[in-house]
Amino acid sequence: MIKVSQLTVRYGELKAVEDLSLEVQRGEILSLVGPSGCGKTTVVKAILGLIPYEGKIEIFTSRLGYCPQKDVLFDWMTVYENAVLPLVLRKEQPPSNIKELFERFGLSGFEEKRPYQLSGGMRQKLSLLRAVLSGEELLVLDEPFSSVDAYTRKKLQIWLSEIVHRMKSTVVLITHDVEEAVFLSDRILILSDRPARILKEIRVPFSKPRTIKTFSDPRFSEIEEEVLETLMNQP
Repeated sequence: MIKVSQLTVRYGELKAVEDLSLEVQRGEILSLVGPSGCGKTTVVKAILGLIPYEGKIEIFTSRLGYCPQKDVLFDWMTVYENAVLPLVLRKEQPPSNIKELFERFGLSGFEEKRPYQLSGGMRQKLSLLRAVLSGEELLVLDEPFSSVDAYTRKKLQIWLSEIVHRMKSTVVLITHDVEEAVFLSDRILILSDRPARILKEIRVPFSKPRTIKTFSDPRFSEIEEEVLETLMNQP
């Protein structure tokens, strides 16, 4: 679905990413984890074509949805209008299953509300719904749950695992939350301090969709510890 080869990104004299290569397979959830400011979001911006870069990036679909760190919702528009905005901009009609999608995302009955009338968790669901309507084949999620409390975050993580599994979407997830990466991912790539390079790849063996019981699996804490040790022991 995505192939990145020898990616290097510079901001003037500052090298943010150096010689980074990765592949994301269809239906896979790949997380990028690393220290704050290491270049995780820079990698995403390069994949999305938002910044100049050196190297090669191949994306084998045109149906790509992006969910940024902040929800970027427009309070003067309705929930429905916010959700379908990417389609309006592309002059496309909403899909025939739009009503089902609102139900699946827990937003049925809120179509005529405004974003400021929603809880933090529902705003994140709306932001994700808009990303899915942009392109459910490939979703790029940049710390999508960083602005909500711990309890809501866990609920959204379980919900997202089920939604993505049902839609068979491919996901690139940027997160600073190691627990979130272990819970949601098929593979975790651990990035170094800037300039970002891949320190280690860790495969996560749990079946999907993940459930609340996944957190209590003895292997969960072992994988979490391995990720943390790699992050803390890097040169």
